[in-house]
Order: sequence, then structure tokens, then C-alpha cells
Amino acid sequence: MICYRLAEANELDSLKSFLFEHGTSPWNHLPIEGVDDEFSLVAERQASAIIAVEDSQPVGFVIFYRPTTLPNRYLQFTNGDKAIYIAEAVVHKNYVGQGIGSCLLRQVIERAPATGASMLIIDRHEQNAASAGMMRKVGFTELCTFVDEPRRDYGSKKTTVLSLTLGAII
Repeated sequence: MICYRLAEANELDSLKSFLFEHGTSPWNHLPIEGVDDEFSLVAERQASAIIAVEDSQPVGFVIFYRPTTLPNRYLQFTNGDKAIYIAEAVVHKNYVGQGIGSCLLRQVIERAPATGASMLIIDRHEQNAASAGMMRKVGFTELCTFVDEPRRDYGSKKTTVLSLTLGAII
């Protein structure tokens, strides 16, 4: 049985290794410095990580930023509302396709009201079909797609930004 819980500070180094082992693909932009910055935010409690665990082993995790830490590039999509940014969602290669990613996103949605957020923002490579399906399954809708060469060096080189408004969840 898979359990979902907040990560503890002593687990962050192993989660970072997990991300590089199971999250690396042509679709994902994972610069070491950027990943280090994300994990620093978690350590400083400006972001959180939720882990999916089976038999005491991580099988996936998600990192989400608190509304006060929302990256400036996403402010244009919030209409002034408080928003959470979901920075990473990764599932162990042997567990892909079992709904764990969607469950991790739902865990963030459940915790969002406690942060004061009324919406969630996430992005993906335009052509990443697996991420697109996971995000659609949970209720995210596309806001825009744009050429993003600093972050995308594969395929169309485009990023798609999506949002989910908490009041719109059915």
C-alpha cells in the first residue's frame, strides 16, 4: 500500500538523488543549481515535499512552493490570487502509469487551502504527453504555450503553463 506524507529534512538529499535518477528525461529541465535552490526552499520551509512511500521506500514525490515564494514569472497568471507553484512531480521508473503522480498532485490540492492559496500553477514541456495526462486527470487547464529555449532544448522547445482554481474543482 502506498502512503503519502510530508518529507522530513533528513530525507532531502535522498530525494534529490531520486529526482536525478527517475526524473531525468529530454522533457525535464533539471539544472543542478536550480534543483539545489528548490531543495533549499524545502529545507527553509518556503516550499514542501510530499513523498509517496511503499514499504518504507520512496516511489515518488512532489515539491510545491508556498504562495509567498511563487516565482515572478508566474505572477502574470494569477490575477492577483495567491498561488502555489508545483515545481517537481516525479515517480519511480518502475511505478510510472499507476496513478501515483496524480495522487501526489491531489495531495498538494488538499493542502493548498491551509497555505491561503486559491490556485495552483504548474508547467511542463509542451510535448510531454505523460505529464499532460497526469495534469489533465487532476483538473489542470492550459493557460498558454510559448517558446522557452532557456529551459527547453528538446522537441518543440516550448513550455505549457497550466492552472487549477480551487473553487473550480468538481
